[in-house]
Formats: sequence, C-alpha cells, structure tokens
Amino acid sequence: MARFDLAWPLAGAFAAVLSALALGVSSALRGLPVWMPLNATTHALHGPAAATTTAFDLTHTGLGAAIHVVSCFFWAAVAVLLIRKAARGGAAVAWLTGLATATIAGLIDYGLMPARLRPGWELVLSPLGVIAGLVALGVGLSLGLIAAQAMASRAPGTSTGLDRYPPVRNPTKTSQVIPDSALDRLRQPAPDVLDQRQQRVDPAGAVTDDPNRHGNGNKQPGQPAPQERPDR
Repeated sequence: MARFDLAWPLAGAFAAVLSALALGVSSALRGLPVWMPLNATTHALHGPAAATTTAFDLTHTGLGAAIHVVSCFFWAAVAVLLIRKAARGGAAVAWLTGLATATIAGLIDYGLMPARLRPGWELVLSPLGVIAGLVALGVGLSLGLIAAQAMASRAPGTSTGLDRYPPVRNPTKTSQVIPDSALDRLRQPAPDVLDQRQQRVDPAGAVTDDPNRHGNGNKQPGQPAPQERPDR
C-alpha cells in the first residue's frame, strides 16, 4: 500500500515530466515546436488561436505548463486513492493502477468534457500523438507509485508486517567476540564435558568421604540392633 505523502508527489512529478516529453516529441515529429501542445492547452482561456501560437512565452507556454502539471497531480491523487484500495501493493498493481488512471483520464477529457475544456493536444497533434501523451501519463503514474512503494518499504515503521514485528537478534552473534578466560576454560573445557560449576568442589584437593561409612555404619550412637544395621 502506497503512502499518500510519498506516492502523490512522486507520481505527479513522473507523470508531468514523461507526458510533457511524449507530447514534445510528437509535436517535433510533425515539424512543430516542442512546446506547442502546452500552448494549445490554454485554448480554454485564449480560444482556438492558442493552438496556432508558436511563441514560447509566459502567457501561453507558462500557463499551459502550469495547467498540465496541476492536471497530472490531480490524476496522481486519483491513482493513489485507487491503489490504496488494494489489499496488497506491488509493481503489477502499480502498473495496472497507473495505466487504468490514464485511461480514465482520456475517457473523461475526450469523452465527457466539452471541447473548450479539453487538454487541447488534439488541436496540434494527431490521434496517435494524443494517445502517446496519455500512455506516458500512465507510465509516469506507475513509476511514481513503484518508487513510493520502494521508499516506504525501506523506511522504518512504514512497511506492513516486517516493521511491526522487528527481527530478533541472535544473542550468540555479537559485534565483538570475547575470548574465554582461563577460569571459564577450566569450568567447561569442552561442549561434551559437564560444566564443573555444577559439581561439588573439594577445596582440600581430595574426595570427601562420608564419615558415617566408617565403623558399624550406624548414624546413631551405640550398637545398632541386627535388623537396624544399614549394611545388612
């Protein structure tokens, strides 16, 4: 799932740049200035004459670029809202969402909007050029969503599942290996040898014998009865 604060600006920026490049190339292939599709976008304000303006100026090119960027960021918000409905995010879902959003944009702009409110690309480009601009819009949206997902998965506390349950570190693996001391080696010389700390240690250096085993073996004073002899 894409984070809105990451996906929206990235998808909007990718879509604006790639679609503008595609429109510019399509315009250049027709022998027109690369900024002509942006000039034509201002036909909503300047009328049909905007599609024939070849000047690179603030009134037409600058305003047309601003309208184009705002439109791309609007469709980027739609794409983010669509992908957030998916239970799981991924590259395939991002591509599907981006291209589907571009298709919706094309259907609305050229199917529902009146001619005066259309992007105006059709005034200077062929139908293939308009399709190329819409495809580039979808590709830009998809790449922005994929980039946002990759950044979110690397940021702590943003990925689903992994950051919620941080991995348990192996206590046997430390950054610095401390060698065993002589006392530790004496206490446990090998893994298959019983730890001598669990054994009884005789400070005198001799095995302590049970004093009750000497004599008649009776722990009480006096001579024991025959049936009470512990050694019988």
